Amino acid sequence: MNVSKYKALLCAVDMGSFSAAAKKLGYTQSGLTHMMNALENEIGFPILERGFYGIKLTPSGERLIPKIRELVTCEDALNNEIQMVKSFGDTIIRIGAYSSVVSTWLPSIIERFNQEFPDVTVNIQTGTVTEVYGGLAEGRFDFCFVARNPKYEYKFLPLFQDRFYAVLPKDFPSHSREFPISAFNGTKFLMPGLGFDDDISAIFSENRVKPFVTQTYVDDPAIISMVEHRIGVSMLSELILTGRRDEVRMLPIVPAVARSIGIAMKHDKVLSVVQKRLIVITKEFVRDYKTHIFGNIE
Repeated sequence: MNVSKYKALLCAVDMGSFSAAAKKLGYTQSGLTHMMNALENEIGFPILERGFYGIKLTPSGERLIPKIRELVTCEDALNNEIQMVKSFGDTIIRIGAYSSVVSTWLPSIIERFNQEFPDVTVNIQTGTVTEVYGGLAEGRFDFCFVARNPKYEYKFLPLFQDRFYAVLPKDFPSHSREFPISAFNGTKFLMPGLGFDDDISAIFSENRVKPFVTQTYVDDPAIISMVEHRIGVSMLSELILTGRRDEVRMLPIVPAVARSIGIAMKHDKVLSVVQKRLIVITKEFVRDYKTHIFGNIE
């Protein structure tokens, strides 16, 4: 059904003439007249009377006009709803993220976001590098908070350089407040798993460092516990170590090495208004986070 004809009819009836309605709608008067004639032919009886006074509804037209107004109102409401869906998307934003991002960033970010959009649910799922990037590939996430990884070619918005720290037993023989990356040479190194090894292996390769690597398949707290028990040394990032009070030493590595934390999404992803706003709030939070969060991580 072509509702535009009914909209033109209402405009003509409300304004009382084809010429006034045509001017408002951007039609020629003859074009509007032809449209109304075609509409009457579709309906099967006259709905307008024409005269020197302009136009007015026939009795049959008077009977139909309330339903026509309802039809046009419903179509406008439908179009508005369609635009809202296009702009705002679902009422759920699905995010994949590392647990370190969830524990340090997302609670504050979502709190700010919910103040503006209380009816939008942010659904968060944590996982390893493979799980998070895999969920993005499968369409289970709208976007993800991850470290940039050359294995995965997605659009990436960098947010934060997550610096690496050496994680050492309390009695590790070092009197410095920094840890030269070359000092990992020859150490028994507990390689974090769950995808972290991609970043660390690349760092060792770039700096020509060769520790004796023990591959692990445990989470970050377990790595720290193993270091506490002098099973070896390791390397973890600021986001993971922030706020922890374990019985280990945590020294910034020099020269500084870091992983780039940001937001990954598919290249063809069209963000809704609320998704864009969540990203803006994230940028604002990270900007503030950089200025005050760490202090002395030791």
